[in-house]
Amino acid sequence: MKSHSKTKIVLNVLLLASILGVIFFVMDNSLSDIFSELAKTSWMVIGLVVILGTIYQIIEGQSIKEISSHFTSSFTTKDGFFASCYVAFYRVISFGTGTLVSEVFYYKKKGLAVSQGVGVTALHMIMYKAAVIFLSAIGLVIQFSLFYEYRPGMIPFILTGMILTFLIIFVLLILSSSINLQIFLVKLANKWLKRQKLRNLVDEWNLQIYSLRETVQTITKDRSALSRIFIWNICKLFFWYVIPYIVLVVNHPEIDFLLVLSFTSFAVILSGVFPTPAGIGPFEFIYLMLFKPLVGTVDAVSSLLLYRFGSFVLPFLIGMVYVLVGKRKEIKAEIQAVRKEREKALEEEQ
Repeated sequence: MKSHSKTKIVLNVLLLASILGVIFFVMDNSLSDIFSELAKTSWMVIGLVVILGTIYQIIEGQSIKEISSHFTSSFTTKDGFFASCYVAFYRVISFGTGTLVSEVFYYKKKGLAVSQGVGVTALHMIMYKAAVIFLSAIGLVIQFSLFYEYRPGMIPFILTGMILTFLIIFVLLILSSSINLQIFLVKLANKWLKRQKLRNLVDEWNLQIYSLRETVQTITKDRSALSRIFIWNICKLFFWYVIPYIVLVVNHPEIDFLLVLSFTSFAVILSGVFPTPAGIGPFEFIYLMLFKPLVGTVDAVSSLLLYRFGSFVLPFLIGMVYVLVGKRKEIKAEIQAVRKEREKALEEEQ
């Protein structure tokens, strides 16, 4: 037992050291431009960006709480707030690969079953994408005449982005709610997979998918909760979308508020479907393409970096503190356990 406790301490210390190493690498490389821009920005603008980014996370926490509370009444808005930041942290240090796993793992730590955590994650994604479509559609209606006159070629891309995002929502809903599709996939797997080990794996996945469907159906039966979750997602996106306006209005007081919100929503919806040059993120490319003719390259890049700080770096930093404090508590608890074991062993020897 003593050896096992010491091993856990060593593994946790090594994991903590690895996390710190990745954090240093990310901050020194991927996030260096954002921190450089912050150094050149007025404290008032930075303060407003931080406030807007924090409000987003609070509303996100309420949205997650609305979903998770169907399975555990102890899940709070604060838990949802840190869930979002926890996921943001692991999204950055895993370079996107650990996003979904980290979210499910967080819910598991809060007492939800894995299938329930997957269900909450799936519905969380669905409602977010539904809100993105809704705001993009409003933006297109408001700015349609402007686009039709100056950039008619963008309209098909925006519509394509909406359609593809809708298809993602549709597929997620079908996979998490259709028993007929589940039966079809199981039959197909049993027909082609002959090895018993693979068939056992399919049976295990089948049970998880069944539990996932039960989870999603439990939530979707509550129409009022769905409406609230959808409204919360619209509200949170608004606070993100307003960040570029707060940054740009300083040097461009004549800039139109709704135009900036619409352009930001278009960048979000198009980032998943627009082909971009190598080495440039889809969102960044679309954002700059839309805003550079409006405010010039320098201010467009500046607003992009500050938007990325409020929407990407801020939750990462909060999540980093949350994870590091949690790891410190774990290591401290394990050291205390080893000391108690040692004291107990000494008492037994005496």
